[in-house]
Amino acid sequence: MSLLTYTLYILLSSTIVILVGNWCYKNGKVYILSYFSNDINFGNGINKLLRIAYYLLNLGLAIWSLHSMREIKTSIEVIIEISSRLSFILLIIAALHFINIYTVYLIHKHFKKQSK
Repeated sequence: MSLLTYTLYILLSSTIVILVGNWCYKNGKVYILSYFSNDINFGNGINKLLRIAYYLLNLGLAIWSLHSMREIKTSIEVIIEISSRLSFILLIIAALHFINIYTVYLIHKHFKKQSK
């Protein structure tokens, strides 16, 4: 049962991380480029860098969390373990999204202050 739990968890968490990452990358482009309209290449670079950092951090966290998975004996325990771990990953994704938005704002503010 543990191997099934590992496999399902990695598949589900990877799928969620990749789908959310692509969604944030596509929709965040407008947000980032509105801050860096004078330097589109810089804005695109920041957006790509944020996406790669997001993937590495969240996929790494998902895989790293496997070491603490307890012994699974029933199908109910599989569902409980996967859902509790996925909820943790989703909370991390949400926190990172808000941190990224704030970081882009701070970068914009810094460059705006330098250009004056």
